[in-house]
Amino acid sequence: MVYNKWDWLILIGVIVLSIFIYAGRKKKKRKEAIKILDERYAKGEIREEEYEKSKTMIYDGKH
Repeated sequence: MVYNKWDWLILIGVIVLSIFIYAGRKKKKRKEAIKILDERYAKGEIREEEYEKSKTMIYDGKH
């Protein structure tokens, strides 16, 4: 099967769009996790050490 340049451009466009959607979802999840962590710290449910460790883990993607 022979592909022309439009087929390749559409394929590349779909791949790029998929990457942007995935990155956006990951960023949204990270913000939600930080918000929950901030609330728990503000309520006194966790100590500063646990807060900082958890925050680092969230930003490093190790959660």
